[in-house]
Order: sequence, then C-alpha cells, then structure tokens
Amino acid sequence: MKIPDDKKSSNFGLKTLSIEEIENVEDICIHIVDSESRTICYSKGCEKIEGQKKENIIGKTIDELYTFNENTFNPHGSIQLKVLQTGKVMKNNRVKYKTSENKEIEVISSTYPVFSKDKSKVEAAICVFRDIGDHIKMANTIQKLESDLAATKRKNGTIYEFRDIIGSSNKIKECIRLAKKASENTAPVLIVGATGSGKEVFAQSIHNESRLSKGPFVALNCSAIPDNLLESTLFGTCKGAFTGATETKGLFELAKDGTLFLDEINSMNLKLQSKLLRVIENKLIRKVGGNEQLPINARIISATNQNPLKAIEQKEIRADLYYRLAVISLNLPILNERKGDIPELVNLFIANHSNVFGKNINEISKDALDILLKHNWPGNVRELKHIIDQSLYMSDIKDTRIEPNHLPVYIVETNPNKNNATQHLDISNNTLKEKLNCIERQLIIDEFNKCNENVSKTARNLGLTRQNLQHKLKAYDIK
Repeated sequence: MKIPDDKKSSNFGLKTLSIEEIENVEDICIHIVDSESRTICYSKGCEKIEGQKKENIIGKTIDELYTFNENTFNPHGSIQLKVLQTGKVMKNNRVKYKTSENKEIEVISSTYPVFSKDKSKVEAAICVFRDIGDHIKMANTIQKLESDLAATKRKNGTIYEFRDIIGSSNKIKECIRLAKKASENTAPVLIVGATGSGKEVFAQSIHNESRLSKGPFVALNCSAIPDNLLESTLFGTCKGAFTGATETKGLFELAKDGTLFLDEINSMNLKLQSKLLRVIENKLIRKVGGNEQLPINARIISATNQNPLKAIEQKEIRADLYYRLAVISLNLPILNERKGDIPELVNLFIANHSNVFGKNINEISKDALDILLKHNWPGNVRELKHIIDQSLYMSDIKDTRIEPNHLPVYIVETNPNKNNATQHLDISNNTLKEKLNCIERQLIIDEFNKCNENVSKTARNLGLTRQNLQHKLKAYDIK
C-alpha cells in the first residue's frame, strides 16, 4: 500500500515537511519506500552518492534498484525490506550494495518504520544514510581532536609522552633509553639538540614518566625574555621592587613539586647564571626586591641548541653551572643523522593532519619521499612537520597521496637530483624555451599558493617586481 498524498509529509515539531522539501536535502541521504518497497522519496544526497537521477528512481522497488550480497556486512540484506517486514527500527548499520548501474556503495544507515494510523501495519520505511567515507573521516577527526584536547587538558601542562617520540633508528632509540633512565630520578638534565630536534618533547616525556608527573611542567625559552625581565620571571617580585611592581610568583614557585624546563639556557646572561647556580645549590630563591629566602622544590631540565663545551669556551655558559645542570646529559640526533625515521614520521604527520585539513591524503609517493630523503633538514623534525602540513594544504580534495608538485619549491630546488624531481611537470614540449616556460609557470604557481595568492609577497620571494609578476600571471593564465 502506498502512502496517501495527504500523508506524504513528516512532522518534525516546528513545521511539517513535504516530500518535495525532503528531496532537496543534500547533506545526508534520505530514501523512503512504501509498503510495497517502491520509492516515494529520493533526496539530492542520494543522487550524489549513488550517481542516479530522482526521476529514474521514483516508483521503482528495492529489488529493481539494488543488489545486496548477504555476508558479514549485510547479514540482513536490504535493511529497508527488513524494517518493512519487522516494523523495528534498525540504527547504524554498515551496508554494502550495488546499484542497477553496477556501482558499489558502502554506507552507514539508520532505517525507521512508518505505521498506519491504527498501528496495525507498516506503511513505509525511511532510510537515512551517509557514505562510509564520511563517517570514517568524521571519526578520525573527532578522535584527533579529542586526543589533542585531552593532551592540552592535562593538569600538569604537558602534551607529550615517550610514546609520542617516533623513530626506529638506533640513535633515537638510545636517546629514549637514556631519557627513561633520567625519569627514574630527579637529578638535573641537560638536553643538547639542534633547533627542531625535539628537546621539549623529551623534556615533557621525562617529566611524565617521573614521580613528579602529577606536579606542574613549567617551560621558559630564556632567549624570548629580555635580560632585565628574566630574573623577575624566574624568581618573582615583591611589591614596590620597582615602579609598578606587584607581588608576583616566579616560575620556580609555579613549578613547585614539578619540573622547570629552561630552553636555550646559553642565552641567559652570566650574572643571572651565577644566581641560578646558587639557587640550584641552596634550593632557595629570593624575589626581586625582597629579603626573604624562600625554599623551592622543582626539578630543572635545561636545553641548549649549541655544543655546551664550545659555549663554555665562548663564555656563554659558566662552567660551574654546566656541571650542575648536566648531571644527566642527553644529546639528540639531528634528522639528517636518522633519515631512516623519515618515512615513519611522514606517515604519522599525514595520519594526524590529513582529515583535520579536510583532505583525503593517506600516503606519500615514492618520488616525493625520495626528495625528502635527499634533503639535509636544517630545521629537523619541526621542518619536516611543516613541509607535510604545507603539502596537505597544497593538495586537491581528489588527491590521495603527496606528490612532488605538492612539496614546497625550495625542497625541490635544493634536491641533488633536481632534474629528476621536476619530472612531474609537463615538459614534453619541443623547444627549450617551451620547457623553461613550463618550469617557470610551475614555480610561480607553487610560490603563489605558498603565499596564499598574495601578489606582492610572491613577487618579493621570486625576486620580481609586482608588475612583472602580474604580467607573468596573465601570460601563464594563472588565476
């Protein structure tokens, strides 16, 4: 029995929606069949996923439209037919089927029965569904956001643990081993590593593995604070210590029963280094402008991006402070020394960020990976992460893997096998001029995208005048 025309509407509380209004819904798929399984409503969302037109679907039965293979995915065959038979709601079913055009579809569906006025029979079945890919992308995005939110919500102020340190090379595994040994006690640790090598990641991991993990983790980049403010930042101030000064707590107090991480310790002036040395020895601080000595109880983990022995020679670090800070010393390898970890790192960055950026990238091509493996990585892991993020931004929604043309221009330009790296460009033209024009066009496109289509910035980065660049954009038909 078909639903009468006067009943072809659905009451959602605020208003009654007609079948025609429901069919205009694009974001989700809504397919309604009557008691004889003939289609009476087929939304635009259904048209998008199944590649069918409404006029070709209306009036046709489930059996005419679809083929269901009863297997682990489809234990019930057609969910809509099952609901018509049983009158029971069936929610969140994963279903695989083929359309009459032999197109394979996989969806998550929920189907609801519509009963006659006297509840004696099922008059229709309403199926609401989404493509399985949308669900997976949404689930991955939610999982990533929940993970990030949980991390930032840790009461101790940290994000990273040892499990977040990626790499299977002997050098990084040895660093992890030594760092875990350091977490067994509360002795001062000095982490030596180049910019972007993960010094704070290791510092947080040591803190979270130690018995101080419930205490706060307080971090300070010493180079980011002017010398005349660094002392008050570390030790706090007393009211009236200087014009406008109020009673404040320093980072040593804030890090009580936890860890104080001092990054770029070599940028601290020597006079303040001597005060820091005294604090480490006596476990007492004196606020700026105060006379009272206050006990402190915080573990110190420090870091430097410079060879500490050279820093001592150049009088950037006091030798006596160095020996106090480096009771345990940890030397992090640069990425250039552990290139075997690059594929693992790349896969992690893609997995973590592809869905968040709204892209379908799930891997990197061999050509693109070869370019990354040949780069010297002055910015280390941080640089690699930024490059993968930029490549994801540069990819199209239809792309499923990172290709050389997604990589920043400077990576391709500095590649030792630059000629091979540009093979993704269409340089099959006959003349040298045409080939050079093709390469120039691609370089302009890459830089233009990198600069978010800012003409002035693109021209500056390419060493062109704004007028010259605009001429080239027009000549190469770059919109």
